[in-house]
Order: sequence, then C-alpha cells, then structure tokens
Amino acid sequence: MRDNSIATFFVLFVLIAPVVLAQSNSTASKSNTRASIQNLYPPETADVAATGLQRFGSNLFQSGQFTQEPFLGGALPQDYLLGPGDQLTIFLGGKAQEQFQMSVSVDGQLYVPTVGVLYVNGLTMEKFRALLDAKLSSVYSNYSLNIMLTMPKMVGVSIIGEVGKPGNYSSSALGSVLDFITKAQGITAQGSFRNIQVLRQDSLVAMVDLYDYMLRPKGRQSFSLQSGDIIFVPVAKNSVDVIGEVNREAIYELNPNRPERLCDIIELAGGLTRFSYMHKIEVSRVTETGSRKVFYVDFSSDPCADDSKNLLLVDRDRIRVFSLEDQAPRDSVAIYGEVNHPGLYEFQQSMRVSDLILHAGNLTRSAYMLEVEVAKVDPGNRITNIRLDLQRVMDGDKDVDLVLEPDDHVFIRKIPNWELGALVQVRGQVRFPGFYPIILDSTRLSDILRAAGGFTEDALIGESKLERKYEMPIEDKEFERLSQMSRADMSDSEYEYLVMKHNSDNINRVVVDFHKLMIEGDKSEDVLLKDGDIIHVPKRPDVVYVSGRVSKPGGILFVPGAHFDYYIQKAGGYTWDADRKRTKIIKVTGEIKDVNDIKLFESGDRIFIPREKDHDWWKVFYDTVMVLGQLAAVYLVIRTATN
Repeated sequence: MRDNSIATFFVLFVLIAPVVLAQSNSTASKSNTRASIQNLYPPETADVAATGLQRFGSNLFQSGQFTQEPFLGGALPQDYLLGPGDQLTIFLGGKAQEQFQMSVSVDGQLYVPTVGVLYVNGLTMEKFRALLDAKLSSVYSNYSLNIMLTMPKMVGVSIIGEVGKPGNYSSSALGSVLDFITKAQGITAQGSFRNIQVLRQDSLVAMVDLYDYMLRPKGRQSFSLQSGDIIFVPVAKNSVDVIGEVNREAIYELNPNRPERLCDIIELAGGLTRFSYMHKIEVSRVTETGSRKVFYVDFSSDPCADDSKNLLLVDRDRIRVFSLEDQAPRDSVAIYGEVNHPGLYEFQQSMRVSDLILHAGNLTRSAYMLEVEVAKVDPGNRITNIRLDLQRVMDGDKDVDLVLEPDDHVFIRKIPNWELGALVQVRGQVRFPGFYPIILDSTRLSDILRAAGGFTEDALIGESKLERKYEMPIEDKEFERLSQMSRADMSDSEYEYLVMKHNSDNINRVVVDFHKLMIEGDKSEDVLLKDGDIIHVPKRPDVVYVSGRVSKPGGILFVPGAHFDYYIQKAGGYTWDADRKRTKIIKVTGEIKDVNDIKLFESGDRIFIPREKDHDWWKVFYDTVMVLGQLAAVYLVIRTATN
C-alpha cells in the first residue's frame, strides 16, 4: 500500500512538473524577448533628440589639445606663491646697474649675489620684494628694484569627476583650470561647465565657470593653482534650450550658484539677430504633470529691467525666438506640369511666366510648347483661365509673357502620347557599364548582363544587386498609430511590430542570386526587367572577411597563397563559444563551401564561424521528467496488477 502511494505521488509530480516548467520557460522567453527589443530601442533623450542642438562648449575640446605657452611676463595672480622651480630675474637700476638670474632651490631657498641666501618658499611676489628690498638697502643706495618671474614652476594637480581621463597631471603653476581639464581630455557629455570646484587641503578654494573663459575677456582665472590641488568636475544639473533668431543656438547650462533669467541666457546666446521678432519670445516650461506650459515675453519694451517679464529660468526650459520674416504674410504663385521642380514659389513684383519657369528649373523635354495655361485666382470670384503660346513666352515676347499676380497658377501640359523608351542602368564591374534600352515584359536580367559584356575579373558576383523603384507603399495606419505611443502603452506584440517595421530591409531591392543565374545557369533567377531598374555589380575588395565567433572580426588583407589558419590567426583566433565544425566559406562567386573543400582563397571571400548551439537544459529536464513519469506509470500498473 505504501509503495502504491509513493508511486501515485511520483506520477502526479511528473504530470504537473512539465506544466509548471513550461509556464516558467514561457515567462522567461517572453521576458528575454522584451529585453532584447528594449535594447534595440533605448530610451531617447527628449530635448536633444527633438531640437538637434549641441551643448554650448561641447566643441571646446574637439580641436585637439591646447598647448601651454611659456610665461613671458605680465601681471601675476596676487596669490601666486614662490616655490622650488621658479626662475626669477632681478634688475637693479640707478648706480648699481645689476641683473641677476636665479632659481628657487628644492628646499625653497634663493641665492642673490651681494645679499646671500633668502628663504622664499611660500612668499608672494609682494612679500619677496619687500624682503629683498630690505636686504639690498644695506648694500646699495639710490637704486631701483624690478623683479620678473621668467619661468614658473611646475605643479601637480588631481582631476576627478566628469572628465575624459581622470588622474594626476602636471603643468605650469600659471596654467589655468581649463589647461588642466584639457590635459584630462576635456569634459564628458554629462559634466558641468559652470560648477567646477578647486579644492585645497579639503577646503573649497574657487568655483570656476568655463563660460567666463569662452565669452568674457575679463573672465580669466584670477588665482594660481598649487601642487596637491584637486579639480572636481561634477555632473551638470540644469540646462535650457535656445533656438531661433539668436546668434548662437545651443543648449546652455544654468549656473547652479546664482539664479539666471531670460536676459542672461539671451546674452549667452550672443543676443538677438536683427531678424528676430521681439514682440513675442516664447518660453516653454515642463510642468509637474509632464506637459508643457508656454509663456510669451515682449522683448521690445526692455524686459531686462522688469523682473516680472525677465523670467527666472528653470531646468529644461525651451526658449524660441521667432523670425521677423515668418511673421509677415508672403504671397506666392504656383507652377505645375512639365517643369523640373513644380510647386509653390514666392511671388516677386513684375514676375512673368518665363521667370517662374526658370525658378522651377526650366521645362522638361516633354513640355507642350504650343500652350501654357495661367489660372488667375480672385477670392470670391470665378477663376479666369488664360492660354498663351509657350514657345513665344520662352522666346522673350513681352506681349505674350504675362506679368503674374499673387496666387496665380501656371500649368504646362505634356506633349500628347509622349513616351520615352524604357531604360535600365548597369553600374560597376561589367565590361560596358551604362544605360540599356529594354522591351517591357520581354527583356530579362541575363540579356542585359550579356549586352554589358559580362562581369570583369574584379566583379564581386555574389554581392551584385538589382534595385527597383516601387510605387509608394500602402499607408500603414497601424505603424503610424504605434509611432505616436509610448512604450508603456504598448503590448509586447505591438512593440515587436514597431521594431520590425523600423528594421525592415530596403524595399527597393529585388532578391536575385546572380551566381546561380550567370554561373550555374538557373533560369528561375532570370527576372523580367522594368523601366528604371538599376543593376549594380560591386568591385571585389582586396580583403578576406572573417565574421562570427572570432576575437577581431573584419576584413583581413588578402595574401595570395595564404590558407584558412592564417586568416583565423589574423582575426585574433576563435572565441570560446565558436563552433569550428560548422565553419562556412562564402566564395566571392556566392558559393557556400566547407573549410575542407577550399584549397586557396580569393580576395572577397568570406569566412563565417557560427556560435555553438545553446543547450536547452529546460527541455532536457522536461524530457527526463516525462520519461521518468512514463516509467513510473508502467511500474504502477504492473504493481497494481501483481497485487
């Protein structure tokens, strides 16, 4: 009885377990699918993607490293402290007429002739001058003293935070914070330009705003760096977009250490252009609900003097300055038919029909020269149609070449029954590339390739392609609907469809295996050609491509006589998960062969090493449990029968 209970329990376990495992496996698979889709489409940064603007200052470090020029004199920072390595020149005027050049020693001492050794480490230039003056007065009389720092010492500074390469750097003691940041490969995309901190012995020495360096002549650094200083570049917090009629469209970082208003940012943007519409500047602000609220500011009445108009800006504000040109209504005329660029054009005083035709890129070959129709539109009245001799218009006959008025429409007809012969174009590695006439519903791909003289020796036949201009695809309303939705509002199947549509291949390509057609003679690949088709035969590259499970996939320079192992070695060797037995060689002709079938490689050949198949351990466990369950059921039946 006890054995029967155990067997029954085991059978029930085996029957239930596969269901649970299947559900778990399905959930995991669904989760993996969702994760892979989300990896294809990472979250988009809304403001940058929407406006296409760059951060102001982002190009500061793109033109290469700045060079630290040697110090050639001028005013020193008042806090500059003398130390080991400083080189000084002392001039004595008057009766003395002496000049001394000397360096501060490692222990901070300076030897001055006629005076002796002075300890100057840590002294400002002002204090050193007073000390030296006191010593010289006991030796000279009626003299003048002038001291110049001819070469500053080197200092070591640590740079941390949002820079390209944090670390320790050395440079001239007169080097600025900008010089050191440049040595560290600049500020990252997340780093702050306006909140850079200089720390010395755990104390904040200075806050640096790089906008001052870039925009204000007097905004240069007024302090000197010392060995052991730390430059910290934090993450930028708040920024605003400025677009439209300003001299410098960009994303501007707000200074976190002081409030900034609309006029401050307009000034950073180089001010308004002379084409700006000053009566209504738009400020768009993100609300707590995520929507945007719009404010309008009249800049024609000096809002900078009125805080109620000079808005205090917050993170993600968007400032738009409209164009004066866009505010004025503009008249237009239209031209349709047999011109190279039909459409609407801005009306100009005294514009004639011939002028509009020139604006539209002139006539096509199929234009009907006996007539041009001008439709004069008068709002509220009937349309008046005027027919002119197009040939006389183009010959410059002013009696016929009508002066246009706003809203006139010009129509140029096509010559009746005008049809050009159908043409296809052959490009690339054929003996006679160019245009070839075809007979619709009769001429096939192989006919044109033979007419073009066949392939050259350098032709990459397997990569040849046939392109065809299709009619406008059917409107996909489902795709348009999903494109307007956020990811959170979509089901997994909807999101997969959206990804599939985004990643769809080029619809203008007709799939043809050129190798099967021209080398193997497979007539099933011999498609009928249509007007406007383009046949492209690429040139064989001077490399052998290695792809798949190798350390460094890519093109390896072709070496005549080199074998398979040579190209694998050049590609860094196999990875740990490479399936060597299933390696395939795609010949330049398009043939797919095993490694053992290849004796010599040709330029343009491809080596593909697939990944080892993953073992489905869930399935193995599932099958094992099912087999055990069946054995247990048989055992239970036999046990019951025997009892």
